[in-house]
Amino acid sequence: MPSVTPVPRETGAAVPGSERGAVPAALPPNEPARLAALSRYGVLDTPAEQAFDDITNIAAALCNVPIALISLIDKDRQWFKSNVGMAGTTETERSVAFCSHAILQPDGILEVPDALDDPRFATNPLVLGESNIRFYAGAPLVSPDGLPLGTLCVMDRVPRQLSEREHNALASLARQVVAQLELRHLVADLSLQSTTDVLTGAWNRRAFDQRLAAEWNRHTRTQSPLGLLMIDVDNFKQFNDRHGHQAGDVALAQVVRVAQQPLRSIDFLARFGGEELVVILPDAELPGALEAAERVRAAVEQAQWPMGRLTVSVGATSERPAAGGDPHTLVARADRALYQAKASGRNRVQAFERWN
Repeated sequence: MPSVTPVPRETGAAVPGSERGAVPAALPPNEPARLAALSRYGVLDTPAEQAFDDITNIAAALCNVPIALISLIDKDRQWFKSNVGMAGTTETERSVAFCSHAILQPDGILEVPDALDDPRFATNPLVLGESNIRFYAGAPLVSPDGLPLGTLCVMDRVPRQLSEREHNALASLARQVVAQLELRHLVADLSLQSTTDVLTGAWNRRAFDQRLAAEWNRHTRTQSPLGLLMIDVDNFKQFNDRHGHQAGDVALAQVVRVAQQPLRSIDFLARFGGEELVVILPDAELPGALEAAERVRAAVEQAQWPMGRLTVSVGATSERPAAGGDPHTLVARADRALYQAKASGRNRVQAFERWN
């Protein structure tokens, strides 16, 4: 069972590293890849989740310790996905993290029987301060591609060592943490796939309906305006007939990319269906919606089109949502304005004015 050999100290002798406080761990040789892997999981700064809290509670109970953490090592900090025994603490600086040392040996548990007898930790503020950490054991959380993301660790305020049973249990639970991270990542991927248009990479109709409902509710609370654009590629059937559907698919994906460029980062573009796109414009009055529509129209008109020039017609509207209202009336108004833009000659922007 891995352990750390205690470093003898004479009474009153200076502890190695005491002039520096905490002794930061070296960076792993694969640090850029490790940080990229951690980022891909999208777990940092997320709320507590029962599945992870269950694991830390079991770890604390099995190892008979007051503290158990799921610690993820970010660029300059360690962040706790789950925390038993250190209430109110969500992260620490990476420089004081025991776990930054543990990820340097991803093939085994780092065990520190008495932190005061280890030169890496003897002057650490987590040891000498209010936390009063004396014992530490961290099982690395290793991704399927072999990259250590952090640890499942247990700590105590008195010196001790893990039994073989506790050691094996901690290693098993660490593997379960990784399994939960993988499951969480898979669910997020599936959710993204279900709301993304495969052809263009834009959000799809399902994502649009969800976002429109959320924005409508938010704007109802704040009584701020909500703008909407309906965009249609002009004469797209003729383009497909002339160049073929494969060329049409490529062109439609380019329309999405071009239309996205002049929009704000808070605007939400989705494929509504066929060659129609829709854009949600948070906090946009009608003049602002018309300006956004014209930027999109001009961007498409001025783009380079290998298979022949394309243009778009755009219908624009805006309103201040009211409680009990129907967000899809906003869509209907933008669609009506789009119909008027097309009837007026295409390659133009039209504001919703009235129904007849």
